[in-house]
Amino acid sequence: MNTKDLILEKTLKLILDKSTIDISISEIRNSTGLTTGGIYYYFSDKRDIFEAIMQKYMVDYIKIDFDKIILEGSSRDRIHDTFFYILNHFINGVEIKSINENINYRDVVLLLTATGYAEDDVVSIILQLEKDIKIFLTGLVEEGKRKNEIRQDFSTKNIVESLYIMYMGIQSFWLTFANDDIDLMFEKNFNVAWQAIECQ
Repeated sequence: MNTKDLILEKTLKLILDKSTIDISISEIRNSTGLTTGGIYYYFSDKRDIFEAIMQKYMVDYIKIDFDKIILEGSSRDRIHDTFFYILNHFINGVEIKSINENINYRDVVLLLTATGYAEDDVVSIILQLEKDIKIFLTGLVEEGKRKNEIRQDFSTKNIVESLYIMYMGIQSFWLTFANDDIDLMFEKNFNVAWQAIECQ
């Protein structure tokens, strides 16, 4: 692992352990084993470190690689597996390689956004992600309509909006309440949503 990534990982771990971004350079130095000069070789100041953490563990992590979603089976399977992939992308957490540990993404989001470091970049990425998910879903819903697996009497746009709202409700619940049964909640809500749009 390169030194710059080590600094970011160890600082993120300190932030999460202390539940604050108020981390001193001496704490970062002790955690990484580097000198102050060694830290400042890579970052100009603490704010620079925190901005790099935001980029790596919020902005970059929020992005979804839709090419990794395996699409097989019926339209129901494809839409289900898409949402399940996205949900688990967040639930599985952020890997901290230097300590071989996954950090709960919920903790990262709540701590970093609550401390005022959720800046324009994060908002922009979230809005783009919403658009990308809806575009991806639109293709799946239209394919389902062509196969007569999804009702024709609802517009594709309304179906996509309904599915997206269902998903965001589950993700918001997970962010607000750490729930071990989030997969079960997803399955129940998805089944209800699918029954409303499937061809009978």
